[in-house]
Amino acid sequence: MGASLGRFKSALRHLGVGAGLSLLLAACQPQVGRANLEPDEKLLITKSVWANYQEFLRIRGSSAGVFVVTESGTGSTYVYCPEVQCMAGSYTQQAIKICEDAGVKCVVFAKGDDVVVPYEIVE
Repeated sequence: MGASLGRFKSALRHLGVGAGLSLLLAACQPQVGRANLEPDEKLLITKSVWANYQEFLRIRGSSAGVFVVTESGTGSTYVYCPEVQCMAGSYTQQAIKICEDAGVKCVVFAKGDDVVVPYEIVE
């Protein structure tokens, strides 16, 4: 994980392997590893991604965290803070960095318990 994750916990679930992308996080610049849905678009996710989201909810408990899904809907990962004190606001950046390192683009699916994109579970 590296020192930048500090006290964060994360899990990688079927993101795939590919060339890593450089991290281009700067104010007002798009995130390379982050995919955005069109306003009327639904994210189609597999049953295994849904199972990973349920695992995230169980493991995370009442801690803060973020769950991301690959733009294909077939992979996912999450980052959460298992301790009382963590750096606020960096969960999304950490999860997107995991995607970038795996060479895939991800969509932020949920922040804590709140699903933030329309979705459908498919076979």
